[in-house]
Amino acid sequence: MNVSSKKVLQYVLFLGIGFALLYLTFKNVNPTELWANIQSVDTMGLLVALGIGFIAIIIRGIRWVQLLRSLGYNVTPTRAISAVAFSYLVNLVTPRVGEVARCTALNKTDQIPIDKLFGTVVLERVVDSLMFGLVVLITFITQAPELLLFLEESGASLPELNTGFFIVAGVVLFSIGAVLFLTKRIWLNWGFIKKIHGFVSGIIEGLKSIQKVDNKILFWTYSFAIWICYVGTIVVGFHIVEGLGDLGIGQAFYVSVAAALGFVVPVPGGLGAYHYLVSKALVVLGYTPELGTAFATIIHSGQSLMFVITGAIGMVILYFARKT
Repeated sequence: MNVSSKKVLQYVLFLGIGFALLYLTFKNVNPTELWANIQSVDTMGLLVALGIGFIAIIIRGIRWVQLLRSLGYNVTPTRAISAVAFSYLVNLVTPRVGEVARCTALNKTDQIPIDKLFGTVVLERVVDSLMFGLVVLITFITQAPELLLFLEESGASLPELNTGFFIVAGVVLFSIGAVLFLTKRIWLNWGFIKKIHGFVSGIIEGLKSIQKVDNKILFWTYSFAIWICYVGTIVVGFHIVEGLGDLGIGQAFYVSVAAALGFVVPVPGGLGAYHYLVSKALVVLGYTPELGTAFATIIHSGQSLMFVITGAIGMVILYFARKT
């Protein structure tokens, strides 16, 4: 089986997982009640929610500019924001490829080395993980019983690991490390290892860009603001779906955790995973499956449409930037 066939098979597998999760989400839902909940949506409020989501994309682009300028590359905010928007469009079709796509786009328009671009993206992911951890912590403080019940019912809870597991894992890792150390004079001279070493060195330089950022407070403010936008989208979403208006910021953090986990699952655009986890989160809060599914469907569909529109505009901007 060649590489292309494996990629197609992997894509079909993940897409199948997404549809399976969609089936699990909708199978016990009354279609009439679901449609009634969807029809009750305040269209103007939905546009506001999607606007907040787009602000997060803008902030991501501006934050990326700050990192790249610390490495000596003067990228315009328009191109960086366009590349970020384009990455969201790509992720709708092929999960995990969007980050590579935005690095490739800026490489074509601004001739920035791919390895350094990728290093800054890896750094962003580390920072985003820290911010997600903060959101989980806030959720645990304010909604601990609901969060734990959600993790249990959704199957997202961590398995219990005994002492034997850590002993075996430690021995295996130590053995691999010892073999690599004792044979390093051999494999360090291999041609492809040297290429990997050069690429990794560029990534490390990109990771170190945070040390050179002029205004670190502004960088962390951007990072925090991105997640405030995500939570803000959920808050507004509560008020545009009839029956959820009594939910507050604490519940918004809780549902944001479920939504983020939905995009972690490697399915195109969070299809199915987002619906399943967000609807499950609302059911844990005591709402009907119809209402939970309606909310998940509305927010996910709206965001997907926004990603398509803004990503397409970003792609056009990047195309003409490449021509100039």
